[in-house]
Amino acid sequence: MFEGTEFGLGSLSGDKDLGGLLFLLAALFTFKYPRISAVSALAASVVSLPLYLYLVFPLPFRQVWPGHWTVLELPRESFIWDGWWITGIVSIVLVAFLSGRTLIRSRTSTT
Repeated sequence: MFEGTEFGLGSLSGDKDLGGLLFLLAALFTFKYPRISAVSALAASVVSLPLYLYLVFPLPFRQVWPGHWTVLELPRESFIWDGWWITGIVSIVLVAFLSGRTLIRSRTSTT
């Protein structure tokens, strides 16, 4: 359905499987290996956040990160309100914050 577009294995959506795998690893290692879990969740956040940002802010995203896009014309919308996409952004930012806090606390407790 999305073949030939940015959502059909383009540069933004091509890493969604990697992000999902990293989030799964983070969930599995949470209690036994908290540092590994935090690094995995932080990497998954970095991989997953650009897709959500593009979905909510298509025009500003394309203006800030010009690159090789499969669809050359710029989108007309600056902001698209979708509750699930906004929830995804907030969730990813929260996971990144908690992961960073876990890494900083583990680093200060070992030194």
